[in-house]
Order: sequence, then C-alpha cells, then structure tokens
Amino acid sequence: MAQKIIFKEQDEKKFWDYWQEFASENNVSPRYLRHYIEWKLKIAARVPFVADKSFVYLVNNKITACVLLPLERDKKNIVASLDGDYIFSPLFSDISLRKEVFALIDKIAQENKAAKIMFAEDIFELKNNYNYLQKYDYLDTSILSFVINLEAPNLLGACRKGHRQSIEKIINDKNFSVFFTDSANPSHDLHKDYVELHHKASGKMTRSLETFDMQFERLKEGKAVLFGLKYKGKNAAFAYFDVNAGKATYSSGADDPDYDKFFLYHALLYKAMEYFKNTGVKYIDTNQPSSPSAQFDYYSDKKQLNIAFFKRGFGGDFRPQFRGIKYLSREAFEKDALNFKEKYAVTIPPL
Repeated sequence: MAQKIIFKEQDEKKFWDYWQEFASENNVSPRYLRHYIEWKLKIAARVPFVADKSFVYLVNNKITACVLLPLERDKKNIVASLDGDYIFSPLFSDISLRKEVFALIDKIAQENKAAKIMFAEDIFELKNNYNYLQKYDYLDTSILSFVINLEAPNLLGACRKGHRQSIEKIINDKNFSVFFTDSANPSHDLHKDYVELHHKASGKMTRSLETFDMQFERLKEGKAVLFGLKYKGKNAAFAYFDVNAGKATYSSGADDPDYDKFFLYHALLYKAMEYFKNTGVKYIDTNQPSSPSAQFDYYSDKKQLNIAFFKRGFGGDFRPQFRGIKYLSREAFEKDALNFKEKYAVTIPPL
C-alpha cells in the first residue's frame, strides 16, 4: 500500500485538485468546498497567522483523506485553529486510516510547537453516533447544533406558535416582500445592498471587502443563495446561505436597525426554507449560536442565547456537534481550565 502526502504549502494546485476530487465524489457539506474554505481562511486573516499545514493523504494514488490544518497565534501560543475557532474535522473515505492520519497531525503540531489542536465535526459529515476524536486523546468539548428539518409535510405548522404568528404577520403584509438571488439570476446590485446593510448593522466594516466578493462568487457558482426582505421598497434584512449536495448552512445575516420593531428574520428564514425544500435540500444547519447552554470552551452571553432560542422556533431538532481539543501544553490547558472556572461560575446562582 503506497502512501503519499501532498501539503498545500508545497504544491497548492495539486492539493486543491485532489481536494476537489474528494469533495465531488463524496457530496460533501458546503463547508468543505474550496471556495468556502478559502473564504474562511481570508476571514481568519484578522487572527495572527503562522502557517498552513493542510494536506491531502493518498493511498495508491487515490485520495483518501483531506485535512485542513492552519496554525495561528493565540497571544503567545501557537494553536491549530481557524479564525481562533475550531477547524473542520478531517474527511476520510476510509476510516481505517484515521489512526495514522491523526498521528501525522500530532507530529506536524509538535514540530511547529503548537500548544493545542482544535477540531469540530460538521454535522452533515458524521459517520458515528459518538465523538471519535476522543479515541485520539482529544478532550470532548461537544455542544449541540440545531438543524431545520425541511422534510416536515407542513413547514409552517412545524414552527413554534409564536414564530408562526410572526411569519404570517409579515408575509400577509403587503408592505413587505421577500426576494432572493441565486446562480439563475445573480444580482451584484442586491449583493452590494447586502454588504452595505451588513456594515450599517455592524456599525463598522467587520471584514475585508474581498470576503464579500468571495461570497458572491459562490453565489454565481450555485453554491450560495442570498435572501432579502424589503419593507415599503427598502431593504430591511438579508440572509446568506451556503449549499451543496442537498445540504444548506446559514452563513451570514444583516438587518437594518431602523426596523428592529419587526420580526424580520422569522419570515426571511421561513421563505428560505420554502426555497430550499423546493430545490431538494432536506436540512439546514443554523450554525452557532444554537446550543442552549454553556460548555467547556463555549460561553454564550444573553444575546447569543436569545439567537439560539429564536433558531429553535423553526421545525427541526438538535444534532450533536462533536468537538475536541488536544492539548500539547499543560500551560495552555490550565489557562483554558481557569477560563472555564471563571466563566461557567457566572451561570451558577449564588447561595
């Protein structure tokens, strides 16, 4: 059995050729598409970058594993992370190779003096009903993610009562209209409106314009859809979704604070649900925050918990988002443990 490793930093073209071959053959989640990964890496540029040790693993010249492995600096420590957060877990066509691939990841991390490695499984890529990362000495830091089920016979009926009322109020009001732009009718003007509203809602430019351009490129390729909501002819809210192989993820939203008295996202997401159901998508991953409580390395504030509660109002169910951290430095572990002690204690009511 002849094994071969191709590192992205050594031969980027060949690396992406094999990665895209794997993605195409295995109908991966949109998070594992090249342009989505490059977008996330571009956003991650705001975190001090050390090196990109991503690689593909071949057996007998056949792609069998894809590993995203950026190294970043967290203050004084080097960490295998993505934008300071968890990296999408490696993909395998043959899970018997996990042991040797994870041993290689450890070797790379140690050679680069990384203090810890952080991986999270995409909920659309789960091959087990348990956190397999624990087999390779990762500390389980799993949380819950909420997935909207589009197989429900009645999408509106599956929603929480309050959501149904808010949705009906908007869609029955002629002052409101919902629209979308996708690869069949790509509108750069609408995309530009989304960017401008994103900046207005944030009160500043939160990321580079190039990252917004990359979103529109995914839209033109049929890998993203932008939904919008107008009130009396003016843009009130937008929501971007990434999609591939019948799987959709909620990626980004922006709403005009001038219309904060309306429940804009209820109707906007509902119309997105209808659209995706008609195109054959079965589930939408709402992304974090959607977990209902704190967990080691996951500390939601009141605003995030409210967002999570909002997402759970649509018909769907919780799925485990398996995550794990492998500590290669006791100092890094003790720092995170102290952080957990301090932040989680806030949720415990005083005696």
